[in-house]
Amino acid sequence: MIKKIFTLLLVSSSFIASAQIGIEANYGMNGCYDPSYNAFTHYGAGISYDIDETFGTKLDFGMDEFSIQNDLRGQKTGVTNLRVTAQGIVNLTNLANSRAIFNKFNILAHGGAGVSFLNSDIPDHQKTDHLLNIVLGVTPRFEVGRNFFLTADFSAIANVSQHYLFNGEYAYTDTVNSFTGLMYNATFGIAYKFGER
Repeated sequence: MIKKIFTLLLVSSSFIASAQIGIEANYGMNGCYDPSYNAFTHYGAGISYDIDETFGTKLDFGMDEFSIQNDLRGQKTGVTNLRVTAQGIVNLTNLANSRAIFNKFNILAHGGAGVSFLNSDIPDHQKTDHLLNIVLGVTPRFEVGRNFFLTADFSAIANVSQHYLFNGEYAYTDTVNSFTGLMYNATFGIAYKFGER
């Protein structure tokens, strides 16, 4: 039994050492279209896994805060949107040219779906809105050191069946319905890949 556990640990550690597991963090602007709003109140982080030099996956976390002038209440109100999203990644540079794996600069496309938790800061609207999110984006990155990257990211996010507006008010008046909330992120960040490349 001990021999089996030791073998499993050895194989696992060898896999992790050779696998292209990465971590990333970013900060930047978020915004929405209705009402029109943008501010530097996005924070994000993630864990990625490269299947090969062209395709990969990642699990990422994002937090976006919105604070918008609410004419109905005469003050700024808003929401906080927390999301967790599983995404696929495609290295577009490698896809276009297989010899580009040695390039310092490349462009990634990513997309996927996950769950979001949206909370209004209006006292009588305190119920959490549980949502499905869909994310599509593009990430230019530049390798500044071995396995260490500076990144930029541009993503569009759709919250399906969002019941709060981005100013924290209900998205309905007399009848209960919902809408799809559209928002975006434009961020800068860092990323690091573990293992050999």
